[in-house]
Amino acid sequence: MFNPLRTPKLVYVQSFCAVARHGSIAAAVRSEGGVPTLSRHITALELDLGVTLFDRRGDGLALTQTGVRLFEHAEDVGKAAARFAVAASGHDNQIAVNVRITASRAVANFMLPNILAKLGSAQPDIVIEVVATDASSNLLMREADIAVRMFRPTQANLIAKKIGELQLAPFATSEYLAARGTPQTIEDLHGHDIIGEYSDDRTSAELRAMGLPIGPDFFRFKCDDPTVAWNMVLAGCGIGIGHLRLGNGDPRVQRVLPDMPNLTLPIWLTSHAELRTSARDLIVFDSLADTL
Repeated sequence: MFNPLRTPKLVYVQSFCAVARHGSIAAAVRSEGGVPTLSRHITALELDLGVTLFDRRGDGLALTQTGVRLFEHAEDVGKAAARFAVAASGHDNQIAVNVRITASRAVANFMLPNILAKLGSAQPDIVIEVVATDASSNLLMREADIAVRMFRPTQANLIAKKIGELQLAPFATSEYLAARGTPQTIEDLHGHDIIGEYSDDRTSAELRAMGLPIGPDFFRFKCDDPTVAWNMVLAGCGIGIGHLRLGNGDPRVQRVLPDMPNLTLPIWLTSHAELRTSARDLIVFDSLADTL
């Protein structure tokens, strides 16, 4: 049973934070550069506190509800220890810290680099980690600090802000259009080489509403990676959907069917509730909100 007069060892708390961030002991060892004593530390901490911090699964470790609740406090302990070490060394109290941003592959490839270059110059003490994935990261489990998403989050205890809409439109190279003809109507797209992926997302639904028979056989070149698909457009493979600002700024392509309404996707910026008390997360959050 937990003894309230007994304070857990700091190294146990630090090991708990490392494993919680990375999802498994092996991943924590690889990333943190530690030694494989984490399992012993976690077991000792659970015995000290009289709680179960992780559910042991075949694919790693998952925080229990108690673990999720204690993780925020454990991170505070780690930050306090770091500030203590800096103060003892006589250095400036600005500590380089990591902020993990997760975004879709398209946003991470085409939108974030320029934004992060400016942020990096303005905030040299913040280390940015970008996780490019179309999967939804669990912010409550600290899989990321900030998420750029194309849907409104439904999880409780999250801070979410709609910062705009992503505009999409079809593009092709001038060489392709010269060889195959420039479509004047949506119906003219029939017979053209279309680049994309069949899915049930909002973009496909909008295209269907415009009269396009979006289905498994609609695309000549099928690709689920937006970066590869855009490079296929640039190579002259056919007509593909791209970010409006990106396409309009690239002299290698021209917009197809400019009178067609733009396809839109909402952009939501999301973070865990700690944003209110974390200066470094708030700086990055506000920067993304202002520039995206």
